[in-house]
Amino acid sequence: MPVIWTAAEARTADREASERGVEESWLMEAAGAAVARAVMRRGARAVLVLAGPGKNGGDGLVAARRLASVGVEVAFFSGGRPPSALQNAALQCGARQVEENTMEGVLAGADLVVDAMFGTGVSRPLQAPWAGLTERVSAAAKPVLAVDLPSGVDADTGAILGDAVLPAVETVTFQALKPAHILEPGASLSGRISIADIGLPERAGHELALIAPEEFDWKGLEREPGAHKYQAGRVLVIGGSRPYAGAPALAGLAALRSGIGYVELYVPKSVEPGLRTLSSLPLVIRPGDESGDGVLMVSDELSERLRAARSVVLGPGLEAAPALVRLVRGCGAPVVVDAGAFASWKALGSPLWPTAIFTPHTAEAASLLDLPASWVEGHRMETVRRLARATGGIVVLKGRHTLAASPDGAVAVNLAGGSELATMGTGDVLAGVVAALLARGWTAWDAARAAVLWHGMAGEEARRAHGPFSVTAVDVADSLGAAALVLGAGARPAEWPETIR
Repeated sequence: MPVIWTAAEARTADREASERGVEESWLMEAAGAAVARAVMRRGARAVLVLAGPGKNGGDGLVAARRLASVGVEVAFFSGGRPPSALQNAALQCGARQVEENTMEGVLAGADLVVDAMFGTGVSRPLQAPWAGLTERVSAAAKPVLAVDLPSGVDADTGAILGDAVLPAVETVTFQALKPAHILEPGASLSGRISIADIGLPERAGHELALIAPEEFDWKGLEREPGAHKYQAGRVLVIGGSRPYAGAPALAGLAALRSGIGYVELYVPKSVEPGLRTLSSLPLVIRPGDESGDGVLMVSDELSERLRAARSVVLGPGLEAAPALVRLVRGCGAPVVVDAGAFASWKALGSPLWPTAIFTPHTAEAASLLDLPASWVEGHRMETVRRLARATGGIVVLKGRHTLAASPDGAVAVNLAGGSELATMGTGDVLAGVVAALLARGWTAWDAARAAVLWHGMAGEEARRAHGPFSVTAVDVADSLGAAALVLGAGARPAEWPETIR
């Protein structure tokens, strides 16, 4: 399974390789060969290689030499540095060196640009002449293949360092993914990801891990022969309000589609008639006491329902209700805390909640931590870790490549699902899937990670059935069964990186 290395972990792998007698030139040769093979797979016949001053540039020059030796028309730019052995080898094989003032003509004739300017080690904005090259290549509208990372992207955060960056249609990285391949905006700038095995020592990444389908027993979701509905799990969904009557129903539908046998919705009395009209699902709808403005209130019946539940979803469509959150926090069942419950938890003083799984999106996470949403979007790993420490529970930070974190600092990332999930109600569906796995006895960490993967794969199934922009939250919920089947058969997310040798 692919691993993810931070910049520091990648440097450690390089050092370990050196200590074992692996020459840097051998690694560079293997990396350049992988880049050359990727260029050949794309069918490029005229290539411009932008070779920076470090190891990344060396990888590019090796690729230039190899491509030229098999008849590809290759030009390379190395920033006006004195000739090196790598440059001379490329020239001897037929590549030609170009200067900055002749770049336009070379760009016009190229059908691919190889960005080998800067890779994992870059820590500051691109300077001249490299910053200007990004603008010229972008203006020429040529496809770019990035070596290791798109130049100008921070390897550990995915943030753009400064203003200059070169988006790629494909990125060839070495031995392991980097966080920037997963975290925005680096993920969108990287294009298709390929991982080349160049012979570095195998080692696990400790900062970020991929959520892999084979980690979970999908076939174990099947019900035992003779099981009755209560043995198949019992989920209580608490939420709903006059503006958001359908949210709890979506969470309930998702729990049913995830294999749960019995789902109750506890909603305000004023919402219940419309919800029955809206939903023909086999959900038990229990009208709860509410305040004059339609907010759910604590009641003896709710306490009774909590005692019977195997897991709880608290928050879909819910208006602020701190007393309700206090009651649910004291129940013995694991709780998925979502949407309308966040502000109430914060109003209680943000108490630790070890039995909870929090599922915020970016804006909600920013509000919980009193941080700007722009900061959260640029520091997603740090954000999800902070929230896990602040809550004492598991946190699922929704978005492209959803992250899950535990209070001990572990962070995992999901590659399944795409823009089809960017529609109202899909977060409620995710909450229902998490609750279903909790009710089936999964640990909170496994339930959170498996749910975001399963939810994303359901999005991919719905996308295939309905197209990229017509998917609704109901479609995603209805695709959960098909997604479980493909996961059980060993399917991987559409964005799963290719391993090349």
